Amino acid sequence: MEIADPHRSLGSDPWLAALPSDTRAALLGAARMRAVDNGVAIYRAGDPGDGLHAVLKGEVRLIGHSEAGRRLVYLILRQGDWFGEMSVLDGRPRLHDAIAFGSSVILHVDSSRIDAIAAVHPRFDRAIGALTCQHQRAALAFVEQTLTASTEARLAFILTEMAGRHGRRVETGVEIDLRLSQEDLAALVGVSRQSLAALLGRLRRERVVETRYARLVVLDLAALQQKCGRSPPWSV
Repeated sequence: MEIADPHRSLGSDPWLAALPSDTRAALLGAARMRAVDNGVAIYRAGDPGDGLHAVLKGEVRLIGHSEAGRRLVYLILRQGDWFGEMSVLDGRPRLHDAIAFGSSVILHVDSSRIDAIAAVHPRFDRAIGALTCQHQRAALAFVEQTLTASTEARLAFILTEMAGRHGRRVETGVEIDLRLSQEDLAALVGVSRQSLAALLGRLRRERVVETRYARLVVLDLAALQQKCGRSPPWSV
């Protein structure tokens, strides 16, 4: 598999772009790339923190497991997304699994190199903290929806988020460009596959979404936003 150029693959990432140019160069210069096959773990829950990662190609999902054994998908990461920063900051073990979906290329900056960059570039620690806050804000928004919203509103919230992060315009609406099975989506919403099928059936009948094999098209984004009670800070 062809290994992506990190400067080109990460060029549009706002977190990386916000770093001073010398810090950005030091970070990318310290990084190593590796190809990861479908289903292979970049790290597992309980592993010691080994530095910072970014997706150069493919997809990574951050996955946890409830006490009842239910798989919980916390976050889906695509090209340009960084992850693993929490263990960089606190030095504690990983909280979840990071699993490649499809053949992927991952950028890795190990902990010793992160420490060396922080020693030379004092504001780098603050930038890592900002990345953590970015992910925590997304997580807290999801938790709020999970605790206070109906299952339909949770699904609408997740689909709205995905349309913003992973959507691409097609003739009929916004296609969520993810290889997303109903099991995957059910894990994100926190419901069974049967409950998810009923929710999607309702949205299909209302002509809000259209489902295809491992793909979903949002036909009426405004209606979806209304169902989850928020308008996202992006346009698609």
